[in-house]
Amino acid sequence: MTSPARRDVLRVDLSTGAVTRERVPAEWRRAFLGGKGLGARYLYDELDAGVDPLGSENAVAFFLGPLSGYLPGESRYAVVTKSPLTGAFLDSYSGGSFADALAGALPEAFGVLVTGRADRPVRIEVADGEARVGPVDCWGADTVETDAAFPDAAVACIGPAGESRVRFATVASDAGDHHAGRGGAGAVLGAKRLKAVVVRGDPPSGLDDLRDRYDDAYRAADTGLWRAASGTVESIDFANEVGVLSTRGWQSGRFEDADDIGIEAAREAAAEREDEAGLPGDFRVETDDGETVPRGGALMSLGAGLGIDEFDAVTALGAACDRHGMDVISAGNAVAWAVHAADRGDVDRDLAFGDDEAARDLIEDIAERASPWATPSRTASTPRASGSRRAARTSRR
Repeated sequence: MTSPARRDVLRVDLSTGAVTRERVPAEWRRAFLGGKGLGARYLYDELDAGVDPLGSENAVAFFLGPLSGYLPGESRYAVVTKSPLTGAFLDSYSGGSFADALAGALPEAFGVLVTGRADRPVRIEVADGEARVGPVDCWGADTVETDAAFPDAAVACIGPAGESRVRFATVASDAGDHHAGRGGAGAVLGAKRLKAVVVRGDPPSGLDDLRDRYDDAYRAADTGLWRAASGTVESIDFANEVGVLSTRGWQSGRFEDADDIGIEAAREAAAEREDEAGLPGDFRVETDDGETVPRGGALMSLGAGLGIDEFDAVTALGAACDRHGMDVISAGNAVAWAVHAADRGDVDRDLAFGDDEAARDLIEDIAERASPWATPSRTASTPRASGSRRAARTSRR
């Protein structure tokens, strides 16, 4: 099964700026369902063995599934590429508004296949069944700022971590609320000097009756009820109860302060619930840098994983990862490893479990590929560097 009329792929060569439309072979459409399968087939056909994931020869696909954009809860797109983190196949998925917009902008296509490397920072603009490559003036901006630069569009972009080619950099959408995370797809975009894919399109129509029935069924199903009650944040309480909550760099399976970062803490801190097409969503909370939606993975890796028991501090760390465009689970595990290394005297940096300020500084250094083993000596009156994303964060100092 394929989505209505989807037979093509838009190929964008960043080395030349050329955009071509090509028909997906019929046998591929029959054999491979949706973004993951079709993306895997394209990589197998396009890439030679041993290709450098951060080289110009790598390809990255922004592909849709058969129902992407057509049904509530099915607003997912796949980023498919060769991972710079593992050196193997990577398929990463993200929700939010981007898939709906891409499906509406490309009603006859499965998505966009990107090859080559630009000689300067660029964006890809998609609208009305076509795509073009253009310059971008927000290189260096974080994911929130990049999204705001295109207020009339859905944006999938990288932040400083992707630009720096951090190997667990993400592709962010909806101002950092959603991420195609883990595996380093953001680093692939950074290596290609592709800051963002900017899409202008309304969600497709044609399955409205099915959409309404699906909406009602989703709300009544176990998944919908779970999302309405707690969502992924509940995983903190569950993992702690059964003794598998990664605590202080996996030194324990239980965190004595799990209640302070679990579901009740999220409910108390929430300003509102995230809204995806009117369906139940996770909690939205405010931080010093704006609003964020803390998922269970962030609370696990950046909370219990780092021995931090203040909900506001944990969500601020998650928001920092979101703005930089960096996977929260990988970032939390990297910081936990660094704390262990500092305890052993293997690295020269003041780090400790429970120290959210030190964790925040290290996360920022990782995102910018700064010297990670020099202890920062910054103060409230000393910004990290020039630029709005590096302004002094006096509210947290």
